Amino acid sequence: MFGYVVPDKMNMFMKDFYSYRGFYCGLCKSIGRRCGQLMRIGTTYDMTFLNVLAHAVLDVEMQMKMGTCVLNRVQRKLIGTDDEITLKVVDISTILAHYKCVDDYRDEKSASKRFADASVIRRHYKKAKKLYPELDAFISQKYAELAALEGEKCASPDRAAHPFAEIMVKIGETVFGEKNDETLEKMMYNVGKWVYICDAIDDVDDDFKKKGYNVFLQNYEYKDKAAFLQEKKQTLEYVLMSAYNAVLESFDKIQVKKYEGILTNVIWYGMLNNTNELLRRCEKCKKIRI
Repeated sequence: MFGYVVPDKMNMFMKDFYSYRGFYCGLCKSIGRRCGQLMRIGTTYDMTFLNVLAHAVLDVEMQMKMGTCVLNRVQRKLIGTDDEITLKVVDISTILAHYKCVDDYRDEKSASKRFADASVIRRHYKKAKKLYPELDAFISQKYAELAALEGEKCASPDRAAHPFAEIMVKIGETVFGEKNDETLEKMMYNVGKWVYICDAIDDVDDDFKKKGYNVFLQNYEYKDKAAFLQEKKQTLEYVLMSAYNAVLESFDKIQVKKYEGILTNVIWYGMLNNTNELLRRCEKCKKIRI
């Protein structure tokens, strides 16, 4: 995924911050143990959010222990331990990382992405694929649909975002199991739609310079990002806020006993902050560091 589903650290209760950081660091360490240290670079806030949401929906407490990070061997902090849910999220993250590299190489002919996939990601992807063949086949199909939409120069944000949104629904089905329901499906769909649109807005300048596909560049004479954000303001705000409000509507219907504070902070504040940032910033949206 892309790293847009982030918490609002400045408005987070300390207990929720330490718990969220434990999820993030625990996921990072789990990736290292399961896939090797290089794969830890791919730890994302989106996958951390999925891990928190899964533990909340399934009503499972994440076991934490004190430990240190490779980036700071002195400071000890709470770090989540491996459990069945986290390892499932690690495998899903690996599958997504593979297809993201394949998609980026197709779009940009990026030799670095192809090398990263071939030398680091692919062998771990093959293991994850064996564990979740149905999910892998579904993601492969949806990326093919996305490629077809890009090939026809699709100008509809809803159509362009649909394949990735459906991927998120399938991921939810895989992670939530019997607890999955229509409300969670709607929430995951709109999270996926929101993330896709965020990425398209964030990358519009790069896509224009590289002559790559971007749904917002179709039938539009691009000058620079400042003009783009001004001229397309109503459209961008509508598609982003429609998806975001749909996420809020679904989240308000979900009953969780654990980690409600983290989820509320991420959805009500973190996602909204990123929405507003993307609508006003000409430079790339900066991701926070935990």
